[in-house]
Amino acid sequence: MKKILILPFGILIVLVSCMNKRNIANPADYAVFLKEGILDQQKQQVSEEISFWQQRLQKDTGSYVNMLKLASAYLQSFKLSGDITTLKKGDSLLKASSAKLKDSDPEILFAISQNSVTQHQFRNAEFYNDAAEKAEGDPFINRLLDFDAGMELGNYKDAVLQLASLSDKSSFDYLIRKAKLEDHNGNLDGAIELMEQAFEEVKDKKKSLYCWTLSNLGDMYGHAGQIEKAYNSYLKVVQKDSSYLYALKGIAWIAYAHDNNTKEAKKIIQFLLSQTKMPDLWLTLAEMEEWEGNIAKSDWYTRLFLQEVQHPEYGDMYNKYLIHLYTEQLKDYDKALALAKKEVNNRPTPETYDWLAWVYYNKGEKEKAYAIVNTHVYGQTFEPTAMLHTGFIFAANQQEEKAKEILEECLNSSFELGPVTTKMIKEKLADL
Repeated sequence: MKKILILPFGILIVLVSCMNKRNIANPADYAVFLKEGILDQQKQQVSEEISFWQQRLQKDTGSYVNMLKLASAYLQSFKLSGDITTLKKGDSLLKASSAKLKDSDPEILFAISQNSVTQHQFRNAEFYNDAAEKAEGDPFINRLLDFDAGMELGNYKDAVLQLASLSDKSSFDYLIRKAKLEDHNGNLDGAIELMEQAFEEVKDKKKSLYCWTLSNLGDMYGHAGQIEKAYNSYLKVVQKDSSYLYALKGIAWIAYAHDNNTKEAKKIIQFLLSQTKMPDLWLTLAEMEEWEGNIAKSDWYTRLFLQEVQHPEYGDMYNKYLIHLYTEQLKDYDKALALAKKEVNNRPTPETYDWLAWVYYNKGEKEKAYAIVNTHVYGQTFEPTAMLHTGFIFAANQQEEKAKEILEECLNSSFELGPVTTKMIKEKLADL
């Protein structure tokens, strides 16, 4: 554990300012990608695909092939637009086409399983993957998807066994999942090394894999405090595919959390919102406004997020964010507790138990919160927000030394947590 020296507030500001003196995000590098209509051509192509297969399906309503083609077009539309209705339509068509074949086609069942993960329906993902196995689907794909579902559901032992059973330990599919496992175990350096190997496997092949892998590497570099590497990764992604907006989101976070350039960060986020629907972007804007002291505007962006994700089509996709908002900002503990209990029931992971404990802590039930984190969270996850919550809960239960150690470790994740949360940690440490 790195020990953090707590300095007088004025000196701390000077030191932080010196450390962050050189900005990393340079608008000249990516301004060309912030153009209105950057997705228009792709959206038009997908729209034409949807129209074509809709017409085909109208002429032959019983054709599972037409259903699959239309489902694929809708799911592609969701990736571009973020419109939840297209995701639901694609999912419905996949299930309808599978039903036409009496759930006998494993490839369709695998697709439904993967789509279930996108919707945070992790038990459904497991169910459809099991159905694909019964339909004699490819054992390799089955094990990969078993791993994916197992990690989300907290079935870590089974997930490890599934991964270990794969014979090709150098394949892309193995490497990216092994990286996920190492990250979960707190070995971020090992996870990065594995993801770098995975990138070498695909960098000269499919563009979509190039972008997906390198943007994930950018996230990992950021978590490890290697901000310049993260920035260069995101930049290479948009240079490869200017429509890969997730990378621009990463650049916006660097402008905000590292460079303290909220004006530039907000410009990028507003551009992203003009191109696609990503509800969590409203929360990013809300945090930036809070950091600048614009509380009314921050609250307004928060309301926009709530207004969007409360549509029933989203299901459980944004429960994590809703639990946080109901707990910390809206103080609606009944709603927060109901969602947290639902998440723990659906997937009992250290992260979901952390959400439950955090609700109890904020409700004033500190001993109950401590019992949960001590049993289900502490030492079982290295996710920075979970560690932060654990530190606060330990401090409230006369475990000050452990709390200090945990919170000091959290400061190593200041970039990932963001300036607002980092300030909260420092204030808490000053009180201990």
